[in-house]
Amino acid sequence: MPLPLRLILASGSPRRKALLEDLGLDFDIQIANVDECPLPGENPEAHCVRLAVEKSEAIAASHPDALTLGADTAVVVDQAILGKPADKAEARRMLTTISGRWHTVVTAFALRCPEKGIEIERAVKSDVFIRKLSDAQVRWYIETGEPMDKAGAYAIQGVGASLVREVKGSYTCVVGLPLAETVEELEALFGPACLFDRAGKRK
Repeated sequence: MPLPLRLILASGSPRRKALLEDLGLDFDIQIANVDECPLPGENPEAHCVRLAVEKSEAIAASHPDALTLGADTAVVVDQAILGKPADKAEARRMLTTISGRWHTVVTAFALRCPEKGIEIERAVKSDVFIRKLSDAQVRWYIETGEPMDKAGAYAIQGVGASLVREVKGSYTCVVGLPLAETVEELEALFGPACLFDRAGKRK
């Protein structure tokens, strides 16, 4: 069953799609094309929030009566953002950088509905420890193909889970959409039972 407003996910991420599907929500997908390059002097959290807002507003402009959800995730080491690797060499550099140490994952999400005056944005941070990787282990993981379209060159919900020793904070933040915080905002908008039907079951 749907929320009181039509929900649009402004992302082509299969991981965000799967997370929303796990909630039993009805939603459409429209991919927002925005420039994801950081602005000069922009810190990672501000960067993620800005992009989440830009993505949600890009779709909301054409669907002002819908609730649009945009999100952006960054892998951060020493305040530097690690994006998606351009090639295997860059993936190797990223994996070597995060090997045997903690890094931070920031995911921001934004909800917009112009007709209802809804303007919400929120950032969540989690810390992740990657076990020490040998050159052979890095090469093996790169050859799986998984790192090539992932921020920071790994996916915690895939084969990359074998690289992760510990997570402090939200696991779903690392995947790409912090579900607890997203649901909190939906419940604040539509009531604490908005994800349940009248029989008390998940929609």
